[in-house]
Amino acid sequence: MRPSGERLGKLAALPADGRIRVHVEAALPFADAAKAHERGEAGRAKGRLVSVLPG
Repeated sequence: MRPSGERLGKLAALPADGRIRVHVEAALPFADAAKAHERGEAGRAKGRLVSVLPG
């Protein structure tokens, strides 16, 4: 595969159009990024784990 701005634009539109949904299981503080990584590696996450910057 080769990078394609056109394809990336089409992919970015899918969630905005409601055609796909991303399940976010948890939004954790950035300081807990290591814990989030451990949780993901353990296979316990049923959705995406995201890190949130303070402020």
